Amino acid sequence: MQGLFILLVWSLLLLIGCAAPFVLALAYLWVDLFQPQYVSPEIGRLLPISMITAVLAIGGYLLADRRDPPRLGLLTALLLVWAAWITLTTTWALFPDAAWEKWDWAFKTVAFSTLLPFAFRTRIQIEAAVLVIVCTIFANVLPYAIKGLISGGGYFRALGLVGVNSGWGGEGSTLATYAFASLPLIAHLRRWSILAPARGLLRYAYIAAPAIAVLGAFATFARSAVVACLVWAALTWWHSRRKFAVAILLFAAGAVVVPLMGESWLARISTSLDAQQEASALTRLVVWGWTIDFANQHPQGGGFDAYLANHAMVAMPDGQVMEVQGRAFHSIFFEVLGEHGWVGAAIFGAILLTFFANMRTLRQRARDNESLQWLDSLALALMQSMVIYLAGAAFVGIAFQPLHYYLFALAVCATAFLARARVPAARHEAPEAPMPSWRLRARRSVSGA
Repeated sequence: MQGLFILLVWSLLLLIGCAAPFVLALAYLWVDLFQPQYVSPEIGRLLPISMITAVLAIGGYLLADRRDPPRLGLLTALLLVWAAWITLTTTWALFPDAAWEKWDWAFKTVAFSTLLPFAFRTRIQIEAAVLVIVCTIFANVLPYAIKGLISGGGYFRALGLVGVNSGWGGEGSTLATYAFASLPLIAHLRRWSILAPARGLLRYAYIAAPAIAVLGAFATFARSAVVACLVWAALTWWHSRRKFAVAILLFAAGAVVVPLMGESWLARISTSLDAQQEASALTRLVVWGWTIDFANQHPQGGGFDAYLANHAMVAMPDGQVMEVQGRAFHSIFFEVLGEHGWVGAAIFGAILLTFFANMRTLRQRARDNESLQWLDSLALALMQSMVIYLAGAAFVGIAFQPLHYYLFALAVCATAFLARARVPAARHEAPEAPMPSWRLRARRSVSGA
């Protein structure tokens, strides 16, 4: 029944897409994030649902919806360069079979993010994309929250819609990062949504979203959940108008949630404070050190899954020697550095800097226009989501998971919308000097004559 229901949802999206082609792109977002092939494996064996949806989305645009395409901006150009570079590094990968396997889905993620701005051009279309992203994420987070309340959660437990390590929804650190990164987008929708206004039952859904995210993320027992939560809380407090009240509310929520998670959760999180005593944290430090040395020797990178080459012997405080071999990067930054070298790190860094610069410029141009204040809010939400994502991803290797690439795509959509609105850039000219009084009197006398 579950598989039939998922196929029905997918079929309805494709059917609606026949009349509104941008819905086919929404269907691709849903398939890529919800990952029905993991939720119901029978679907994956029956149909290549992701490939079919991608082909239909691209075909729908080319055949029926080629209006107002976005201009090629720096962010899109850098994403295309990034796609080309990760392809190039795969040609000299240390482990070709594993590298090409990862390239197959990583390249699609990057490439398709450059195509989405062609489909989402209007305010309604952009909002629909944001809604699909957050609803799909919370469809995976909600089961963790419910089961976490009942059982207390646990590390490496299948509490969601998919099995352990099946896509992002089955990996606790990634799910926790996704949960908190989506909260700024939800706050934006709560204030500005046209399709799902904060009225009636939806109002309570918006209010409950942070609690669901906290409970669901903490139920994974992932340390990245705490990092992402702290960054989200700091950003929420900083951008709030009632800072004292928000601070009290956040501290009160922490006082309730932390004891609720139980002693086992506290014991696991507390080990993060002493990397020398905690084998997992110490292993990450060793791998990160190896990655820097490897990148210095191979500035062009070692290709996808280059971490398989790492090997080190580490002396533990208790006198034992721990062997570290083939351990994952466990960091988005070191994943990029190890796999694609200093060149790849520079490209990825340029993408991030361009993203934040574009959103800052967009806010400056939109905030004083009453009809575009929703765009100012969206730009702020995208920046906050990216900061939270990068904070959580600092401890998990998710450089090619789709969420941040969709944030890049939404940034391009927002910038293109502003360009179509033809809002002039803010001028920073010096104010005109006041006219001397004698000249003003002379002008008045001439006018009176």
